[in-house]
Amino acid sequence: MNIKKISSKKALKFLGLLISAMVIAAVSAQVYSFMYIEGTGEATTTGLRWVEGADAPNGTTISGGTVTALPLTTNEGNERNYTDCLRIQNLDSDEAHDFWLNVTSSTGNWGNWTKFNLVLFDNYTGGTQQAVLDIKTEGASVSGLTIPASAIWGVLFELVPIANPTTGQQVVFTVKLTYESAA
Repeated sequence: MNIKKISSKKALKFLGLLISAMVIAAVSAQVYSFMYIEGTGEATTTGLRWVEGADAPNGTTISGGTVTALPLTTNEGNERNYTDCLRIQNLDSDEAHDFWLNVTSSTGNWGNWTKFNLVLFDNYTGGTQQAVLDIKTEGASVSGLTIPASAIWGVLFELVPIANPTTGQQVVFTVKLTYESAA
């Protein structure tokens, strides 16, 4: 093996050229391209929700998907309709929802009442009647209902007491609304 002597001048010149080439290559390799995301984030509610109507009794309370207080009353033997008591609002602008209602509990002296109904309308301003649910009957249900996208339905309560009811006796009921939502 033959080793040639390289003069130190040539070696330094070569080393300088090598370093210069590396610096130029490194600078040239740093070409930048950019991409952007400009967006927003928001939590929204979808599906159905209860909304208090213009004729809701004082003390009506809605918390999430539950009407936690709905103090319906009438005077002695007088019939009373809460015509715009509650509303069912479809929060989805592109999806209809099939739903059904059923009375899951119904207790108290129902003998004081000839009618105690929940009546659904396809518009909260009176629309077409869609269903009547007899709240006095535990297990009563209505099904086959579809609320269109962005629609608001009206819920009327129809109270018809007997001629001489026993005053001060409360009835208590729970109505469950079940709806199909996108998975």
